[in-house]
Amino acid sequence: MKKLLIFGGTSEEHALVRALAPLGLDITLCVASDYGRLMAPAGHNMRVETGRLDLLQIRELLRREGFVGVVDATHPYAVEATKNIRAAAFESGVSYFRLLRDKSVPKSAVIAATVQDAAEKLNGTSGNVLLTTGSKELAAFTAVRDFKNRLYPRVLPTAESLGACMRHGFLPNHIIAMHGPFSQELNIALMRQFDIKTLVTKDGGALGGFPEKVGAAEELGAGLIVIRRPEEDGLTLGEVVTGVAKLLEVTA
Repeated sequence: MKKLLIFGGTSEEHALVRALAPLGLDITLCVASDYGRLMAPAGHNMRVETGRLDLLQIRELLRREGFVGVVDATHPYAVEATKNIRAAAFESGVSYFRLLRDKSVPKSAVIAATVQDAAEKLNGTSGNVLLTTGSKELAAFTAVRDFKNRLYPRVLPTAESLGACMRHGFLPNHIIAMHGPFSQELNIALMRQFDIKTLVTKDGGALGGFPEKVGAAEELGAGLIVIRRPEEDGLTLGEVVTGVAKLLEVTA
C-alpha cells in the first residue's frame, strides 16, 4: 500500500481525506497541536501525528517512512510551515501538492498588508471590534487604542488560546472561545450581542467561513478589515486528488 503524508490542521483535511479514500492509501496526517488531533477525521486507514516539525524533521520523516507524496493542506497564512514542507519535499525528491483555498475579497473591504497594519487601521476607527485572526496574532492588536474595552477576540476553545488572551491583557468577558467555521447567522448574533462595529479577519476562503463573515458585516453595516493573504501557487481539492491518483499510476 502506497503511503501519503498530509500536513493539515484545517477544515480542508476532512474533505481531502474523504476524497482520497477510494485510492486505498496509507495516510499519515500531521497536525501541530492536540486540538488538531481531536478535530482530525477518523478512520480512512489513517494515523495522526502531533507536533510542529522544522525542515530537518520533515525531511527525516519523508526519508524514514518512504512516502510517495506529500500534500500541504496547512492554513493559507502558515507561511513558514509551507516553506519547510515544500523545501523538504523538493530536497527528498518527493512529489509535493499544495492545496489552496479559494480567494474572494469584496471591494468594500479594507485590505491590511499585515496584522500590524490592521491594528494601525483600527486606530482610525471607533466602536467595538470582533477579532477573528487567531490567538497567535493577539500581541499586535494590543497597540490598538483602548484595546481592552474595544476588542473581542474569537479564538479556539483551548487552554493555549485562552492563555494567550489573558497574557496579552484581554478581558475575560471579551473573549469568545468557539470552534468554527461559523454560519452567517451566528456571526450576526455575536456581532449584535457585543455591538460590533468592525470585523477583522484573514481571507480564509469558503472552508474557513470567510463568506459568512463578509455577509454578516455587510448585513449589519459593520466595517470589514481583511489581512492580505500571502501570494502562492497551489491546487484545488479536485486537482490534488487527480494529481495523487496519477502519481500512484506512475509509481505502481
